[in-house]
Amino acid sequence: MHINRNINIQDEKLSNGLQEVLVIMDQIQNSTDTKHIIDFSHTTFVSPTFVLPLMLFVKSSDKEIHFMNITPYMNLLHFGDGFSPDQIRKTEFTARMEEYTRKTYIPIINFPATDSHEDDKNNILSTIEFIITKQLNLTPNIITGLKYMIGEIVDNITEHSHSERGYIFAQAYPTKKYLDICIADSGITLLGSYQKNNEEEIASDLEAIQAANRGISTKNLPNAENRGYGIITSRRMLTDGLNGQYIMISGSAMYARDRNLDQFIVLPDKIYWKGTIIALRIPYINRKFQYINYIE
Repeated sequence: MHINRNINIQDEKLSNGLQEVLVIMDQIQNSTDTKHIIDFSHTTFVSPTFVLPLMLFVKSSDKEIHFMNITPYMNLLHFGDGFSPDQIRKTEFTARMEEYTRKTYIPIINFPATDSHEDDKNNILSTIEFIITKQLNLTPNIITGLKYMIGEIVDNITEHSHSERGYIFAQAYPTKKYLDICIADSGITLLGSYQKNNEEEIASDLEAIQAANRGISTKNLPNAENRGYGIITSRRMLTDGLNGQYIMISGSAMYARDRNLDQFIVLPDKIYWKGTIIALRIPYINRKFQYINYIE
């Protein structure tokens, strides 16, 4: 099968990139061909919610899938496997990332997600946060919220996903003053995490994503239900405090939230994410925002 779509992701909605990925996934999953080629020769613009989910789908698929005519921008993003900072010296990574202070994006970063590489992970995230701050000239109140949201999501990958690696990619839209970030893993999904911790009442991906977004934790700790996956506070901070958009996908389920939408969705038949993806649209001009108002 040769897939050559006119890909031009408009940025009105955070979900637009995902919708295009779902179309491609559906074509591949329902195909009986032995080989599949995704051709980007008619691609004009992509987004974090297109690039990272598509890349991880191809990496985890049992089918033979190849890319053709990858755009120059996608090559700059390290589309295919991501850039692995822990494979080079810290000073070299810092120097290479400095080049992005004059750009509106960071490349796809493929970071270690295990406890044994905690220091490497934290160093990588600190560098990413610093570069984004410099790119957008963020104010201190937004910086604090950004660090909180990224930190909580990445910590959940380490604590719950049982994934060796995590991925993060960000693209800013300076004229519209918002930042899109996509963070993902290829782990055991939310449902897998609940089942691993003997949460027998949670029996489907939909129930798992509902539980996670209602603050039901897999952690066997006092008051764990109040902490949840750390996503309740981050989500409120984003959607209520900054009027942003939030998307979570895990297994065969999806959750979308903004000030006007609060929806759980079962994905189409044969569409399945091997891991968890979280996407954030962060409006970054807001002098009234204070992250402390959303900490419980």
